[in-house]
Amino acid sequence: MREVPRRRWLTIAEAASYLGIHGKTAYIWAARGVLPAARIGGTIRVDLLKLDEFLERQIQKGER
Repeated sequence: MREVPRRRWLTIAEAASYLGIHGKTAYIWAARGVLPAARIGGTIRVDLLKLDEFLERQIQKGER
């Protein structure tokens, strides 16, 4: 059976839930460029693959 890939682009609300943060915080981070986001069709979407890379970098910084 073929594996279904997970969605690549998340809404701000989905990204906030994924990170365990408030939606307003996610929106502010996206606006400041902290979260890898793009405006698509009038909405802000967060790139899940780049978000995972961002999290990995943050984890590595914390391990130093």
